[in-house]
Amino acid sequence: MKLKLLLPLALILTGILFGCSTALESPRQYLVSHQSGERPDVLTYSKPTAETKRQIKIESILLTEEQLRRLNALSRSGTENGVRWLVEEKPDTMRSGPWNTQLYILDQAVTNRCIRVALVDHHGRVDHTWLNDKMLLVRVWFGRIAWTDFVLDAETRRFVYIENGRLDATFNVDGK
Repeated sequence: MKLKLLLPLALILTGILFGCSTALESPRQYLVSHQSGERPDVLTYSKPTAETKRQIKIESILLTEEQLRRLNALSRSGTENGVRWLVEEKPDTMRSGPWNTQLYILDQAVTNRCIRVALVDHHGRVDHTWLNDKMLLVRVWFGRIAWTDFVLDAETRRFVYIENGRLDATFNVDGK
């Protein structure tokens, strides 16, 4: 008798737990004060949208001799131990945006194969920092107050972390 009752309850409990584990995570918000006495801004971090993921393209490519010469002429940002380096092909910011930026990640052992990270239709800076010899932190501004942060594993070409960020000013009810 008890076994007949336990099985349906176990199925219901499993369904509830699965539903809770797949629920959408709500954005996290923080109040940020830049100077004492100023009204704080609202900093929000949330999961990336499908549009954001379309604007970040990661692929492994083979470089031609011409591409290698062009990239070798640009400044490099290397890892601490020199295992990898990054070359940024910046957009022409003299024309109005949105812009496209290409990041090329090269490995010391392979000279003609690289990872290309295409950042498409962004509206601001692209900042990048090597965290170690395989992890790259990138912040790309997709708007005046909106950006995406991601950590890319340069060996697997996968995101270790990716979130959208946004910084909104707070106002009084009268708009000030």
